[in-house]
Amino acid sequence: MPSGAGHDAMKLHEIMPQAMLFVRGMNAGISHNPLEASTSDDMQLSVDAFTHLLHQLAQEQQ
Repeated sequence: MPSGAGHDAMKLHEIMPQAMLFVRGMNAGISHNPLEASTSDDMQLSVDAFTHLLHQLAQEQQ
């Protein structure tokens, strides 16, 4: 997914793999603005996706 987001990943990529989790936003996807918002349902979907990723990574380490 194309994104201008970089945050800490722009520096950390030099020493470790990176991933970013994006949450669907309301208000036409506006970001870095007081009008930025996400629904509780979309936040829960993101938490579930991250939890699934952590479980998958933990299984790979066994």
